[in-house]
Amino acid sequence: MGLERVEVENFKSYAGFHIIGPFDRFTCIVGPNGSGKSNIMDAVTFCLGIGSKHLRANNIRSLINGGSSHASVALHIEGSGERRVFKRRISSEGRSQYFVDSESVGYERFREVVEGMNLLVDARNFLVFQGDVNAIGNMMPMELTRVFEEASGSLKLKEAYEEKQRAQAKAVSECASLFEEKKEVMSRMKEAEEVREQEGEFRKLVERKHKVQRDIVLYELMEKRNKKKDISNEMLSLGQESRKMEELVCKKEKEVEKHRGRISEIRRRYFEADALVSKQKEVVAERRAWKSLGESERSKRRVRIAEIEMEIRAGQEMMGGKKREIERRRRDLAGVAEGYSELWREEEERKERLNGVKEKEEEIEKREKEFLRMCGEERERLNTLEMEEFPRQMMKDDCIRKIGNLKERSEELESMIKEKKMIRGNTGVKIDALERSSEELGRKILHHEEKYSRLISEEKEKNEELSWVLGEILRIKGKRRIDGRHSVIAGAVETLREMFPGVYGRVVDLIKPTRDKYEIALSVLLGGHDQSVVVDTEVTAMSCINFIKEKKLCKMTFVPLHSIRDQGDGRDVENAVEKYGEGVRRASDAVKYDGKYKKIVSFLFREKLIADSMEIAKDICYGRKIKVSVCTLDGIYIYGGGYLISGGGEGRNKFQEDELDELVKKRMRILDELRRIQDGKNELSHVEICRERMEVWKKSKELEMETLRELDSCIEDLELRIGENKRMLEETEECLKRTEEEMGQSEVYLKELRKKIEEVESSVFCGIFPNAYFGSFEEYKKARESEAFALKSMEYEGIKAKTELRIEMLEREVRDLEEETERLRREVEGLSKDPCRDEIDIDALDSELMILEEGRRKNLEAFKKARDEFKEINEEFKELVDRRNELDQQIIHSTSARERLEEEIKDTLSFAVLEEIDLPCAKRMSMGEISVDEIDFSGLEGSVSKLRKELEEINQKISSQAPVIRMEERDGDNARYMRISAEYEKRKAMAIAAKNEFNEVKKRRTHLFMECFEKVNKEISRIYKLLTMTETGEGNAYLVLENTAEPFREGIRFHLMPPNKRFREVRLLSGGEKTMAALSLLFSLHAYRPAPFYLFDEVDSALDKANVSKIVSFIVSCNAQFILITLKPSLFQHSDGLVGVYKDPREGVSKVLTYRLGD
Repeated sequence: MGLERVEVENFKSYAGFHIIGPFDRFTCIVGPNGSGKSNIMDAVTFCLGIGSKHLRANNIRSLINGGSSHASVALHIEGSGERRVFKRRISSEGRSQYFVDSESVGYERFREVVEGMNLLVDARNFLVFQGDVNAIGNMMPMELTRVFEEASGSLKLKEAYEEKQRAQAKAVSECASLFEEKKEVMSRMKEAEEVREQEGEFRKLVERKHKVQRDIVLYELMEKRNKKKDISNEMLSLGQESRKMEELVCKKEKEVEKHRGRISEIRRRYFEADALVSKQKEVVAERRAWKSLGESERSKRRVRIAEIEMEIRAGQEMMGGKKREIERRRRDLAGVAEGYSELWREEEERKERLNGVKEKEEEIEKREKEFLRMCGEERERLNTLEMEEFPRQMMKDDCIRKIGNLKERSEELESMIKEKKMIRGNTGVKIDALERSSEELGRKILHHEEKYSRLISEEKEKNEELSWVLGEILRIKGKRRIDGRHSVIAGAVETLREMFPGVYGRVVDLIKPTRDKYEIALSVLLGGHDQSVVVDTEVTAMSCINFIKEKKLCKMTFVPLHSIRDQGDGRDVENAVEKYGEGVRRASDAVKYDGKYKKIVSFLFREKLIADSMEIAKDICYGRKIKVSVCTLDGIYIYGGGYLISGGGEGRNKFQEDELDELVKKRMRILDELRRIQDGKNELSHVEICRERMEVWKKSKELEMETLRELDSCIEDLELRIGENKRMLEETEECLKRTEEEMGQSEVYLKELRKKIEEVESSVFCGIFPNAYFGSFEEYKKARESEAFALKSMEYEGIKAKTELRIEMLEREVRDLEEETERLRREVEGLSKDPCRDEIDIDALDSELMILEEGRRKNLEAFKKARDEFKEINEEFKELVDRRNELDQQIIHSTSARERLEEEIKDTLSFAVLEEIDLPCAKRMSMGEISVDEIDFSGLEGSVSKLRKELEEINQKISSQAPVIRMEERDGDNARYMRISAEYEKRKAMAIAAKNEFNEVKKRRTHLFMECFEKVNKEISRIYKLLTMTETGEGNAYLVLENTAEPFREGIRFHLMPPNKRFREVRLLSGGEKTMAALSLLFSLHAYRPAPFYLFDEVDSALDKANVSKIVSFIVSCNAQFILITLKPSLFQHSDGLVGVYKDPREGVSKVLTYRLGD
């Protein structure tokens, strides 16, 4: 029931045709500012014809989007069991058309149908615009009275009330004018004695009439005076009781304030103790973490120191090797320098010898030519052989050089292997240190880790249990909403039973399960018929339906008992029951009921079975293909042998009460357990740090292992390279050996040739060689033609530069190693200084924590005890306040009754004055000054009924004699007196009729107003308590009339008492308190005349999360449809559906998206 959807076309920011909705029971409209959310509310306002001042538009034409020719809005509403479509269309000329269910109607008819669904156009009982909340909170008393007049409908009688009031005043004024004229005539008639003598009998009748009227007036005054005295006595008694109650309330309020101050102090102490405990826990956890971190850091430093010491040793060994190589290279450099000096000496000696034989050069040249002629062939053959021997010599030299290089390369590879093995050793030490540290730390945290893992597992279980409990709470709250509807139906059924004897009751009340285990299955099989109402005949059903429509009650289904034919179950049911025995039974056999409802039971459970298990149900429906409906004990329902419905669970059991309170308590227990687990985890937070440290060490170990594998691979590769180098060295040595053997074989022949040439040379150069400078011509020739000095000089220079470069590089490497070693030693010194050397006394901190926890526990116990005492005292205080309010209401009602009696007494005395009735008084005073307390009632005789009867007879006699008197005294004062008297009586009757009509309108207007006021006043107290309830108290609110006789003539004061505060007017509250008060008043007004739906525009803008949560809880608990325009996630996250509004950036128009959370 409510607003199903809104259809808009070219309305404000919505271009074209849009369907907004569907709307669920609790729907929120969301979107950014300026997107067009409030235009949806404007659309509803426009469609229902509410005043244009609420449409936020300059004129009616500005409601049409862009250049469109028209705009329209249609509302699809379900209410009071019927669906209606209301539509309003406006043209660009400003003309409006109204439609109801596609039928064009006038505005008056349109409004009549709208208000027939409790959508009050003037009172706007279903709409709350932006700013309405603050406006209500700031209303003056007379403005609040206006709100109640609109809500109650008494405002419609205002014109009639004022018109009747003016008519009454006019009639009384005319009566008074005629009375004065009558008095004047009577005075002249009294002067004429002869006239009085002629009218003796008539005068006696008039005098008797006055006496009877006086006695009737006296009886009426006496009765009213007695009632007034009774009411005054009652008011006196109530006033005394109220004053005593006020004293008790004040006394109890002081006691409450005292306890509130005490509980606030205890709460403050508890919170301080709790804060100290939390802080101490943080300190303990932090210190544990520090301690664990310190141990971890010390282990890490020890490992690092060992690594550094190994690096230092390795560096020292490398420095020693490099220094030895430097010494060797320096010795080699000294040998090179010595050889270079020897080369220069030989060169000087060669030049000196050549200079010694310079004088004989010509002779030597001649003999050289002779020598060449004599042994030219042998020399050519020798040169040829030497040329052939040169490649072998080159190969030999190359092999010797290559052997030297290979040996040097082998030494370098050996050095690299030694270095890699040293690094590998250091890496192995690191890995061993990491393993030892991990094992040591693992042993330390093993126990705590088991406890930590247990807490993690327990926390996971509790979170799962909490999720289940929260789901159950939401499910049961949803069921409560359904049960709320059921309670409404139950109340309506009770009303119908009192009015119509043929109403028997709801189905669920007329039948009961024979055994508890059948409850769920019967609930599923009943379906929607559990709330159906059983009546005797169709006539009774139609009477009930008409009554429900007239009173606008809830939607109900009626089952006429006499219209149902008992057809019984088919043969298939009999066969199934016989086949499975006790495993299957008829649903009708599982309920207890009065015999007269047998036809109803047969109708509801025809061809429906209850099976003990799902296997039996499936065999009946699917195996044997029997066309019956079967439900298992846990609620699995196979309908008509076809589709299967899962309908079980506690939520479908219509015979059990929900366990919401127990679930809420369970939720609190679980939350306490989770807090305890979290505290335990905080205490073991160092375990997580240690585990992280172990993970870091594990990764470091993996990296070191990877380094170790790389080193092993590198060493293996170097060993392979050494082997290959060794193989190459052996091959080169073998090659050298073969070359030397070949050269040895050629050397024999060369020696023979040289010997022959030397013999020829000795004979040719005899006398010249040998001499003091050269031993032979060959020696001279070599000295003369030698280029060895330049070659050897270049070779010496190259060897020297290479050796010096190598020495420089080695010295640089040694310096770098020395600097690195010094840096590592400084690092060792820094690591040896332990910043966490001071031990942290965890036991002392734990002892201090235990003391603080014990103090917190004592404070908590004191707080709980004080809270329980406060609750008891607060309950007593609320009972006293309720009793005082009840006494105040009684005093107000008594005051109103007394004022009405005083008004009636005043009217009666005015009547006596007009009729010139002399009332007996204890003191002599004029008629205008007479008080009812001064009247003497002792002379009264007879009864008032007899006096009224006698007055009627006298009036008849006077009327019968009046014409005679008029004929006899037609031209005299008597005739005038009779004419005036007749006119006076006529005017008096008109005045009385006007007064009665005025009183009737006043009574109806007062009744409508007071009916609304009393219900709203009752509801506002309940709703405000719900909206402001806290652990330590709740608020209270009530409305006070300034004029109880005519409440609409003066204002209404809105008083309330927020939690833990004193009573005050709503205008004096803070923003949030004023909003909650205004919303409670709005909800109370809506409860008076429930509408099909309620549409609120950002009523939560001034509320915090706590108050928004309370508003959401109230809305969820209400059996009504709420559509809220909001920007707060804390509100719309609880809704059943969302309508998202956004602005299309390209077209600049509003568009909507609908998201139903239930789907």
